[in-house]
Amino acid sequence: MNNHSIMKVWDFVKGLKAPIYFTSISPVLIGWAFSQFRLSYLVLLLLVVTVSMQAGMNLGMDYFDHLNSRPLRNDDTLFPLGSFFIERLNVRPAILRSSFFVLIAVATAVGLLVVFLTKSFLLLYLGLGAVFLSLLYVIPPIKLGARGIGEIATFFSFGPFPVIGTIIALNAQITLESIFISIGLGLLASSIRYLHHLPEDREGGTRVRHFRTVYPIMIVTASIMISAFRTMEIASVIVFIASLAHLVFLPRTPLKISRRTNIIVGIHFLFTLAVILSLLLL
Repeated sequence: MNNHSIMKVWDFVKGLKAPIYFTSISPVLIGWAFSQFRLSYLVLLLLVVTVSMQAGMNLGMDYFDHLNSRPLRNDDTLFPLGSFFIERLNVRPAILRSSFFVLIAVATAVGLLVVFLTKSFLLLYLGLGAVFLSLLYVIPPIKLGARGIGEIATFFSFGPFPVIGTIIALNAQITLESIFISIGLGLLASSIRYLHHLPEDREGGTRVRHFRTVYPIMIVTASIMISAFRTMEIASVIVFIASLAHLVFLPRTPLKISRRTNIIVGIHFLFTLAVILSLLLL
């Protein structure tokens, strides 16, 4: 593979924001861990649902960023802001719009298949709730993501809904511990969204001014969610230390803060790994 081909692949990875897809895989893995890693094809179906949902939201945001003339920033990182596909890869906006609807349709169809196979109405309600919030995140006139409250959709769609949904699908028991962990995971997913999109908020606005108060609360609370149980002592220490270091060395300006998206994504990965290892060592 020549250098030009490598760069094209690299740009495609950047356009997809590939590492952030772990936020959609993580809840399924944790829900699976709470089922004692029961072997089931439903795990693969649930991964298709969550990854399709994540991909659809990302492409939808690219499309609406272009529609709203939002500038492309941080395009030298793995997590660019703005429509990287359109501005750098010259993908036609109509293709992104169609891809968004196709991926959401795939997520919905496979989700309904899981509901049919499990015969669980609670799973149906959780799935429809996740789809509804995802649509509200990007589609006008609501567009939660553009109104500074996108973290609400992110919290439920990549925290409690998929974790509890996976546990239900695998016929495992929902415990207080699994609920706490799902809340912590949702808070971390929301933290990724908050930090990454901070430069898109109005300079001097409420969200920017209160970032250094609200963001640490979200991160520390996520750590507390896993420290509430003795089985998670190792996990909580690892996540807390990593989170503390991240918070101490945050830059001053929103654009530079956003460039630390890779760090909070890494903490999210550590959170998932630590929880799974803690459950394995029970």
